[in-house]
Amino acid sequence: MKRLRADYIITMNNEFEIIKNGEILFDEKILKIGNFESDIPSTYLGKNSVIMPGLINTHTHLEFSANNTTLEYGDFIKWLNSVIENREELLSICKEDCYQKAITQMKKSGIVAFGEISSTGEDLKHIKNCDLKVVHFNEIIGSNPAAVDALYQDFLGRLSESMKCNNENFKASVSVHSPFSVHPIVIKKVVEIAKKENMTISAHFLESPAEKEWLEHSKGDFKVFFQTKLNQSQSLITPMEFLELFKDVKTHYIHAVQSKEKEFQEISAQNASIAHCPISNRLLNTGLLDLERIKNLKIPFTIATDGLSSNYSLNLFKEIRSAIFMHTSLHPEYLAKDLLKAVTKNASEVLGFNNGSLEIGKDADLISFKLPNEIKNLNLLPLQVILHTNEVDKSFVNGKEIKW
Repeated sequence: MKRLRADYIITMNNEFEIIKNGEILFDEKILKIGNFESDIPSTYLGKNSVIMPGLINTHTHLEFSANNTTLEYGDFIKWLNSVIENREELLSICKEDCYQKAITQMKKSGIVAFGEISSTGEDLKHIKNCDLKVVHFNEIIGSNPAAVDALYQDFLGRLSESMKCNNENFKASVSVHSPFSVHPIVIKKVVEIAKKENMTISAHFLESPAEKEWLEHSKGDFKVFFQTKLNQSQSLITPMEFLELFKDVKTHYIHAVQSKEKEFQEISAQNASIAHCPISNRLLNTGLLDLERIKNLKIPFTIATDGLSSNYSLNLFKEIRSAIFMHTSLHPEYLAKDLLKAVTKNASEVLGFNNGSLEIGKDADLISFKLPNEIKNLNLLPLQVILHTNEVDKSFVNGKEIKW
């Protein structure tokens, strides 16, 4: 058992309780928290120390972690074309050290669990024994009827290999790439798998204006893209038709920055969630998620880094700090609380792990770090944490300290 004491404990419980000069006792699970008597020796973590739940990154693409300056930013279609042009090379040069570097970066920034989108299955051998918690989203992609069967069989094979690795810290799951890139018949098959296996399904949705124009009107930059690449002149599905395919399965929609009221209403009715990737959205110049509207509709959201194909870092503290500065219409004090909830409690509920808050009986997945000075107004502690934290001092998963 371990007993840690800190100047501030952010519990992330339903009351957003902050404990000053508190302690936490844990083995694999949290046993006590607050101020209590115990024969277990206490370790003080230092002046201005903070303990809080470990961060959870619900959407990554570690397969693309070799990218630094290869891909083009500033326009979604230009970026997509650069991904297609450089995909095989980027995937081939991301070996063991590439994956380990990416995972280490996440560990240092306090991430204890993540959702990984896998398009090839190559990442499985690098993350299946990772000491972080993982949901491995096996992705299906392919809208060309001539190639769909082969792609679907490849998907089933990857999913089967992933499911062999299932344990308390690793969960195999499924992902639909997007409405524009997966044939509706295949989407239905994947949704049925998710229902049968009680999986959370991940799906990119309305990430760019070009996607929205194509899906709704079969026009715009995507029309040129599909005519050139696939000799296709009409979209196979509308945004609402796509959403309706997921109404009976737990779904985590990715991006949704071009969603309007009717799409948000449907997502809310499904009790689904949204992953907001602000840096990726900014680099690809696709728009900004309407956080105020989705909060009013009680749509839970997470903050995620996306992959290094559309980000410069997998540091989740940097991601939520960027969100503070991008969402200029929202009060930073209150937004900070929502952002911490997005990368802890909300994200835990999306991925289905027993963590995300510091409460008795929860898995002991927690982090600690120090702030530069005392925080006199505890209401501002979440904001100061976001502004002044890049890396953590300690990280625990199931009570075991994580090394990097």
